[in-house]
Amino acid sequence: MFNEERTLHKKQLLRQLSFNSVLEVDEDFDYPYYGDALLKYSNAYNSVHGYLSFVCCLCGITANILNIIVLTRKNMLSSTNAILISLAVSDIFVMSSYLPFTYHNYIRNHLREEDQFSYGWVVFILFHQHFTLVSHAISTWLTVTVAIWRLLIVRFPQNSTVWCSMARAKCAILATYLVCPIFGIPVYLSSTIIPAVSREGGIIYFVHFSNISQMHNNFLQNMFLWISSITMKLVPCVALSGISFSLIKVLYKRNLRRQRLRADVDSNSDRTTRMLLAVLILFLLTEFPSGVLTLLSGILDIDFFNHVYSNFGETMDVLALINYAINFIIYCTMSQQFRKTFSNLFLPSCFKSQTIVSASTV
Repeated sequence: MFNEERTLHKKQLLRQLSFNSVLEVDEDFDYPYYGDALLKYSNAYNSVHGYLSFVCCLCGITANILNIIVLTRKNMLSSTNAILISLAVSDIFVMSSYLPFTYHNYIRNHLREEDQFSYGWVVFILFHQHFTLVSHAISTWLTVTVAIWRLLIVRFPQNSTVWCSMARAKCAILATYLVCPIFGIPVYLSSTIIPAVSREGGIIYFVHFSNISQMHNNFLQNMFLWISSITMKLVPCVALSGISFSLIKVLYKRNLRRQRLRADVDSNSDRTTRMLLAVLILFLLTEFPSGVLTLLSGILDIDFFNHVYSNFGETMDVLALINYAINFIIYCTMSQQFRKTFSNLFLPSCFKSQTIVSASTV
């Protein structure tokens, strides 16, 4: 009975919705969904998750710092890029918190239980749980914002200078950073730190669902799942799906128009739209599965959350981290202006040599 409660505490505490962690599992636990198949998958993946996510965080933080440096140059300043800069900042927030989290829980997992689950560390876990959830929500809604921005620019170019001005972009960014923490209030109220006895008889600590969250048949706990799944996962994914379809439709019509006019050169606007479309599709691929599982966790019983959602927690984490880290590659491969600005800043000699060669060939 003690091992079952301890396992449940770990699952409910350190695997909270958006960013999770698995430390150890009781083999005698009764798993109602798919037997122990998902548990075996989780245990197998956990052996590499720490190293994979640690590398993703390091690469992602570096890549997003480069994004900020390039996008803040004078020739790159625009309302759309201002939103992309804010998106890079929120992505850095998530990965900066996840970096020590994954190092301690996965790479340094040889520590004694008293050190692995010390009070100071569990305080950080509680902070990490709240901070990453809010930062992830900010990244999600900034992605929706940049999608709306691009759709307005390509569908209503005559009004885009007014509708998508820098002032309005700053207001949208500020509103996102202020409103998303409000949606996290149920999360702040649903968690607390509890002590437990280790195998060696010492005191260890866990983050656990608070007494408040378990009142009224776990009403607050279920409300958290619904808020997370609907406002932070499904609604953004549905909105991005519709916007992405609209952008693809616009690009398709423009491509047909170019074919009729026998014009082979793409406009800079179309290249920018395709680049942002790649960002949106990548986001959907990494976030939609998490949204569906979170929604099912709110609809179904707690066993689904413990034995299905939790066993896919690390997989969904690393998908999100890859999404945060890969935008730099998309910008470099699909934006000529970004490549030129990056080359001027970090590879000036190479850029000058390429310019000389191209000039001589002309």
